[in-house]
Amino acid sequence: MNKWINNNNFAKILAIAVSIILWSMVHLNNDNTPTPTTKIETRIIENVKVQPYGLDEKKYILSAMDTDRVRIEIKGKKMDLISAFTGEYRIKLDLTNAKVGTSTLPLSVDLPKGLEVVNIQPSSVTVNIEERNTATFPVSIVTKGTPAEGYLLGKIAPQPATVKVTLPESQLREVAKVQGIMTIDGEDATMKDKRVKLSVYDKQGQVIEGAVLDPPSVSIDVPITPPYKEVPIEMQYTGKLPEGLVISKAQANVSKVKLYGSQEALAGVKSYSNINVDLSKITTAGTVVLPVDLTPPPGFEKIEPSSLQVEITTVSNSQRVINDIPITIKNDSGGSLQATITNPASKTMSLALNGAPGLLNTLTKNDIQLIASIDGLKPGTHEVTLQVILPRYVSRADPGTPLIATIEIKETANKPTVTNPDTGTGGNEADKNPGAGPEEQVGTDTTDPTENQGTTGDTGENGGN
Repeated sequence: MNKWINNNNFAKILAIAVSIILWSMVHLNNDNTPTPTTKIETRIIENVKVQPYGLDEKKYILSAMDTDRVRIEIKGKKMDLISAFTGEYRIKLDLTNAKVGTSTLPLSVDLPKGLEVVNIQPSSVTVNIEERNTATFPVSIVTKGTPAEGYLLGKIAPQPATVKVTLPESQLREVAKVQGIMTIDGEDATMKDKRVKLSVYDKQGQVIEGAVLDPPSVSIDVPITPPYKEVPIEMQYTGKLPEGLVISKAQANVSKVKLYGSQEALAGVKSYSNINVDLSKITTAGTVVLPVDLTPPPGFEKIEPSSLQVEITTVSNSQRVINDIPITIKNDSGGSLQATITNPASKTMSLALNGAPGLLNTLTKNDIQLIASIDGLKPGTHEVTLQVILPRYVSRADPGTPLIATIEIKETANKPTVTNPDTGTGGNEADKNPGAGPEEQVGTDTTDPTENQGTTGDTGENGGN
């Protein structure tokens, strides 16, 4: 016996036999023990959100769904029901194969482990699928607020000027505008490179939600400038024309400029005369265009445009004598004086004039003024140098020779009179317009290099001729 006990194989066989006996005893007892019944409960979950998926949103949009929440009844062990969170109940709507238009599709339920669905109400939903369409619309920018006092808002040009809007066709037809809003309250300088988010509005002025914009924002510059005043230009001339040439016509490509500055500076400006045209750049007869840079006068911030072009036509000089030009006496000082022209007796003079043939041929004596000013003179006889006022681009042939008239002044108790001579019959009265257009009018053109508003011996000479 001791020999068997000490044998390893015998010990192994004995252990296996004991294990089999114990296993048999346990399982025979379990088969005879009654198994308790597991309790199953139900639960109702309200307002579970329907979760659509599978739709190609680049091409289509779910524009309508008759309900987006459902009621579900589930069952399971009490512990499973208690441990499940509301967010774990998922109601799914598969739109992968949905067609454009209206259709009714079933719902599927995704529940936590150990739970089963008993009922779902409703078990299907009706949806409407629309195809997305794209159209291009102009961008408009509206401002909110006002600039600083006295400053002006210029025109805003968005970049890009148009954007693409993608919406269902039914909504795309309702688009009225694409608009951005920019606040400018209190600003006193131009706002550069600002990004503005855009919104799409319908015909009732309401924002259309869900619109896809490309791009969704635009870049803008908001011009905010000081006050400005638009004034006429007056051209000045420097240099001399070649010998034998005269100006027939000179015209700038703009007639007015904008000056920007304070209200005080603007109140005192009536014209812009800092325009110097260099006649020495003209070498032959004909038409040339001369560029001129413009700078703001002292006290002003900016001028627009910053440059202009002057078209000048020159021709060979011509000469003509105009006879019987009346002399007019001028007395701005008032007083009880009576003035009479005693020499020349005709109270008229003749003038030899230089200018373009076309201008001289249409010139009449009434286009020229000879003025004798007696301001400050006392009673007696006086030799008065006449002021000569000529049409533009016309000059005297003998500018160095002063024109003298003898004036006799008497004191009288009566109201002073102005002596006007007999106009006579000399000169050509057929045409009062010395030129080919509005720019040729006497004494009105601010671009006149020969306009003479001076006093003694003033010649109104063209380009120094």
